[in-house]
Amino acid sequence: MLKLLIRSLGLTFYQQHVGLFLVAIYLLFGMIQGYALISFHNALLISICSSPINLLMLFVVWILYALKCVFFVKQKLASADYQFAKTITSMPSKQQHVLWIKLYSFLLLPIIGYAGLMLLISIKHQFYFTFFATILSVFLLLAFLTIYTFRFSNFTFYVVKNWINLPAVAVNKPFWTWPLYYLLKEQRMMLLICKVFSILSFKVILLVFADVGNDIRVYLTALLAVVLSHAVLIFNLIKFDAFYAAFAKNLPISAIKRLCYWLLVFMMFLIPELIQLVWLSDLNTFQLINCLFFCVATMLGLQMLVYLLKADMERYMKYLLFFFFVSMLAILAGHYFLFSLLLISFAVVTFFWKYNRLDLKEIA
Repeated sequence: MLKLLIRSLGLTFYQQHVGLFLVAIYLLFGMIQGYALISFHNALLISICSSPINLLMLFVVWILYALKCVFFVKQKLASADYQFAKTITSMPSKQQHVLWIKLYSFLLLPIIGYAGLMLLISIKHQFYFTFFATILSVFLLLAFLTIYTFRFSNFTFYVVKNWINLPAVAVNKPFWTWPLYYLLKEQRMMLLICKVFSILSFKVILLVFADVGNDIRVYLTALLAVVLSHAVLIFNLIKFDAFYAAFAKNLPISAIKRLCYWLLVFMMFLIPELIQLVWLSDLNTFQLINCLFFCVATMLGLQMLVYLLKADMERYMKYLLFFFFVSMLAILAGHYFLFSLLLISFAVVTFFWKYNRLDLKEIA
């Protein structure tokens, strides 16, 4: 059963989040020159192990990743394709706990691997508090994930009683805000994880290239990481729009207006990162406009990719790698404005072409 769960849940989890892992690998390894890679990570580990604040920030990232894992497993187990997993509930409780511990150990391999490096650094530099805190945090994560999965697998009949009933407040929701309300109501954890990872990626890239100076390519690279951090959210929003808002094609809403609605939604996503860009950079007005134009182009490019691939998550994640390399090549070559112009033109033409021709049922 463990091999079946790893192949059906574990490998699927890594496949569906390959874009997230690629960005993380690029931030940790791809942006550092080979001769300085070991010294950089050694200094990074020492800074984490020696600072309680840095250690706490790392633990927060681990908790968010663990929550993402458990919600992914919960969602998959509730689907019809994973009905075979219900046979696990017939096993003794001890065997179930052991099975879920092994599965989550596979899902938490990035955390466990990095925790192992932290333990070595802690022993070498005598950071005993970090040593025991790391062991305890990994143990608590595995225990929480295992117990929670065991409970929702075996006690699905349990009804949670609401002790506090807050009055419902009626709020007018304009049509263009529906995707935002969908995220706030149905995708809270995904939204939180993406935003935390996006903001951290932005700041980490700026810190790594702090010695480069006021180079717009550094900020564009950070913004590219921000956009890719929202790739899964964009995918889910297109699925939501295809399932719940397909009727809009029968309303007097033109394709131009729908595209403007999407631009408003995407800009709402990027408000925290754009505020950081203005606050932390010394770019002039023209350069800031270039950065904003690049963000709009890449966001629309990801939207176009979902439409062209008909919301096939596996193919979408594979094409994200190609999208990342092409975007980075354009940034490093200094052709970011031309790239943004071509990308946004192609995305707009594709949207207008697909708006009336694409059967949204194929996506939904």
